[in-house]
Amino acid sequence: MDLQILDRKFSVCKVNEVSAELLEHEFTFISKTDNELSVICETNYVPKINITAEHGWSCFRIAEDASFEKYGMIAFLSRIIADEKTCILVVATYDTDYIFLKEEKLSDVIKALQENGCKFI
Repeated sequence: MDLQILDRKFSVCKVNEVSAELLEHEFTFISKTDNELSVICETNYVPKINITAEHGWSCFRIAEDASFEKYGMIAFLSRIIADEKTCILVVATYDTDYIFLKEEKLSDVIKALQENGCKFI
């Protein structure tokens, strides 16, 4: 499986509102439910109006077709990552999936994924 590391630092935020300015950046993920509004964005662009933010997240994405007809990709990756005692956040978009993990775990996870046949491009 081909994977691509995003060479950026991310933060996970709980916010009261989302400004249009936040959407101007390359990587912004917004999730709204009945009881919260969350944003994952580059740390440099954390909204000033936030309730709380957790910094220090890295990200990689599946760099091949991850269409709806394919299955098991996240299960495969998450099993390997779980064996490294690492928690992840997964965000799915129409085209692919993004896997967020704490920065300090990234090198161990990369090594484990490579040992299991994944290639970082």
